[in-house]
Amino acid sequence: MKSDQPQPKVNKADTWLTGLVIKGDGRGRTLGWPTANLKLDSGTQRPADGVYAAWATLADGVVHQAAVHVGPRPTVADPTTTVEVLLLDFADRDLYGELISFRVVRRLRDIKKFDDLDQLKQAILTDCQQTREILGIKKGQLQTDLNS
Repeated sequence: MKSDQPQPKVNKADTWLTGLVIKGDGRGRTLGWPTANLKLDSGTQRPADGVYAAWATLADGVVHQAAVHVGPRPTVADPTTTVEVLLLDFADRDLYGELISFRVVRRLRDIKKFDDLDQLKQAILTDCQQTREILGIKKGQLQTDLNS
């Protein structure tokens, strides 16, 4: 969301996960989809491996639509579990060391090994389109969605 638009109020009872943005390998940026790699607190119960439509908020309180990847990255032969947040309509800037909180709204798909990076890029595009459709709600319904 743009900062000049009314921002949704966040209900503290909602399940929001918060993590510190850490340096990744930069692959998302290379593919044209920069992500914020999060380090969650130890003991934090993360969502099951998969890709999700989510709301995400930065320290400034601005809420963004986000596609969130949780799990390994088999297309690039990386078995390490990662939590990567792709903020939609976000003016790319350095977020290292900042906290990002996110709230999963809906699971989009399982983790999948793609044959090549072009297929992965197409899947990310589809993930972003689905996220926009799921979260693209009318202004008056925003608070209800955040609290459901």
